[in-house]
Amino acid sequence: MLRKGQDMPLKDCTGFVGRKLLIQDLPNQREVRNAVFIPPGSGPEWGLFDPSGRTVPEAMIYTGAGALHTPLCVRAAQSIPECPVVSEAFDYVFAGNLDKSSCGHFLINSFSRFWSLPPYRRTGLRVAFSSPHSITELMQEDYFRSIVTALGLTEQNFLRVLAPVRFPRITVASAAFEELSLVHSVFADLAHHVGRQLLPEGGQAQPGRVLFFSQETLKTGNVRVENEAALTALLRERGIGIIHPHQMTFREQLKLWASNPLVIAYNDACLHMSAFFPQRRVITLAHGPDIWVNQCLIDMVNGNDARYFYDSAGLERMGAGHGFHMNYRIPDPERLAAELVEFALG
Repeated sequence: MLRKGQDMPLKDCTGFVGRKLLIQDLPNQREVRNAVFIPPGSGPEWGLFDPSGRTVPEAMIYTGAGALHTPLCVRAAQSIPECPVVSEAFDYVFAGNLDKSSCGHFLINSFSRFWSLPPYRRTGLRVAFSSPHSITELMQEDYFRSIVTALGLTEQNFLRVLAPVRFPRITVASAAFEELSLVHSVFADLAHHVGRQLLPEGGQAQPGRVLFFSQETLKTGNVRVENEAALTALLRERGIGIIHPHQMTFREQLKLWASNPLVIAYNDACLHMSAFFPQRRVITLAHGPDIWVNQCLIDMVNGNDARYFYDSAGLERMGAGHGFHMNYRIPDPERLAAELVEFALG
């Protein structure tokens, strides 16, 4: 526990950006007939539309940023173009747009639809998706190849949609994770299944190990603490291991999380990897008193032992630049390091 009655800079976050809602029920799923998939970039509107022109609700993408259930695609198309019809020889499931930017973003935006994959033989299954990248290019991403292989999928199971196409019949499942808003419990079930498939032997537990996930070597991204290297040097001197997850293979990260160390990091999608094994231990550092809730949702659904702290001394906002949308600076790395060490090792 943190010491009480003293001027300690490390404090619990006081607010949350977004909503923390855990739903036990399964997301909605439906079979749609004569739906038209218009991929991004091939017309003024994109999405999966029923014959009336309305977007299939389960195919929509939402975010909790700004307001709850803010759609990231249109609710209806002005017109449905004439387009070819896919072969009826396969069973189709809708995956939407597949983004290979990072494993963390893939997990919450694309992977969370795969909970509804049928359990039967995969030869007759086709996963309909859009992407700037071919399935061969996506398979070159270590995490993507590992995850879809664990789900019994091969390149032949994917159908990339480059132009509008009509599906006589397609199964559409709502995502089990809505960014900054909600998560369904089946998301953890799916992630745990993948973890067991990829690492059936589990991991060698190291409950006394404390690690700090550093982003100091990243060249581009969303948010960066520009003097994080000063903090990690101090933590290393005091017995906390420094890990650069972005330099690790997907399997190396899995093995690390399977060993269940105490992980400390600034709020970042790399922490979403904890979802592959239940009840991990995570300390997330926010960049201010309010924390963005995507990691909170992962912690809730996974049963993680989680804490959310911020430096009450205040990170200095340095603005955009050097490949990042926002740069921060720790005003007193020595003091923050001492606090983290006392909390984690004391």
